[in-house]
Amino acid sequence: MSWRVAKSLETLRHQLDARFPGRSLAADGSIGDAAHQARGRDSDHNPWYGPGIVTARDFTHDPAHGLDIQQVADQLLDSRDPRIKYVIANRRIATHRDWQWSPYEGANPHERHFHLSVVADPLCDDASDWNLPLFGETPDGRGGGDANFVTWGTGVNVRAEPRLDASVVAVLPGPTRVKVQCQTRGDTVSTAGHVNDAWSFIPAFGGYVSNIFIDHPDPWLPDIGEC
Repeated sequence: MSWRVAKSLETLRHQLDARFPGRSLAADGSIGDAAHQARGRDSDHNPWYGPGIVTARDFTHDPAHGLDIQQVADQLLDSRDPRIKYVIANRRIATHRDWQWSPYEGANPHERHFHLSVVADPLCDDASDWNLPLFGETPDGRGGGDANFVTWGTGVNVRAEPRLDASVVAVLPGPTRVKVQCQTRGDTVSTAGHVNDAWSFIPAFGGYVSNIFIDHPDPWLPDIGEC
């Protein structure tokens, strides 16, 4: 049977490879072994979704080269990325239902690697970059630019254009860490006593969010270029 890994997971692999050159691949994995295959649809390492798509990947713990699985796993949860189904690391699991760590009782404690499963729908093939703080840091931990922000509010619409009548491409269920690529002027938005006509382009979602929902005191974000 032909198979492939979901494109979103391949994007994360490429980002981690670029961020941590020479990282160990000893515990990396995609399609499951015989034990996983015996579990059928119960294992996301099997190509059960769509035309043979594997919706899970493992990434090796290699602190010697800078990749700490707990750091990556925590930042994935903080991102609230809608592609995430669940994450397992260091005997704990968290799902997209509540984004909270809980004990993991599986046979593999996931201490040598972390596991990421993405949702079994077309969103799994969204190849946009994963917006994690570690990808904006230099290897010594210093920030490489203040493009990472956190939104506030619930049910915040991300729109295809910086207009209130533009189609909704994503909805942020709660505070979400986002990477802003650029900003522009658009429709004026008024809420919670604030008014703003600036909009930020969020590449991970392929759309714009009003700056009024970016948790920053300035209506026009500092050090972010214009679209």
